[in-house]
Amino acid sequence: MYDVTNELRSVRRTRKTVSVTVWVIAGAAIIFSLMTGAPLVSAHSEWEWTGWLLPVLVDAALVLSLSADAVLSRHGVKGGRWPTWFRWITGLASLFLNVWGSYSAGDWVGVAIHSVAPVILICASEVAPIYRRKFRDLELALTEEVAVTVVTQSLTPKASNAGTNARTSNGNGRKSNGKTNANAEKNKEAIRKAFLDGLTPTQAAEKIGVTRGYVSQRYSEIRGELEKAA
Repeated sequence: MYDVTNELRSVRRTRKTVSVTVWVIAGAAIIFSLMTGAPLVSAHSEWEWTGWLLPVLVDAALVLSLSADAVLSRHGVKGGRWPTWFRWITGLASLFLNVWGSYSAGDWVGVAIHSVAPVILICASEVAPIYRRKFRDLELALTEEVAVTVVTQSLTPKASNAGTNARTSNGNGRKSNGKTNANAEKNKEAIRKAFLDGLTPTQAAEKIGVTRGYVSQRYSEIRGELEKAA
């Protein structure tokens, strides 16, 4: 359980790091684009003070795309063809605003330098949704694995308590004698399955044929263990 739990926590940390890094890349690219694109637009506008508007418009569109993809990816949903085109159109617009000034001046070194930020941003906007969906699938799989392990361990008698468990209630209020009552173990296995299947204590009790209080107690133990493992 502990290895799976640690791996789940590691995946969650990495997912958060990826999300933060994407926004750091986007923020840096936006600032760079404003510094590079605004003079170009001002030089070709009747009102020089409006030079910053077009770069802001393009960068806002990229932020819109990244934000939408972040939410959709968390739920494993693909945006489809139009969002992909939208990302590429806005990304290429940002690339144009960044490199045209250097290109028109024949400064190929400047073209290369000013294309770095928008190209990285375009690539980041494409891979970020893929990373998020992959991390989501992995997180769900590990969460389910942790839940199954925790539920199983919480309903498995511990060796140190074997003597005590041999005399505990089997869920019907009767005491077992001798070794661990086989019926009690069967009930615990049924409760584990009921919990994983999402049954309420009342539904589980009716299905298994034990008291609701017994099922509620086992459910509380399971939830406690899951909270510790989260």
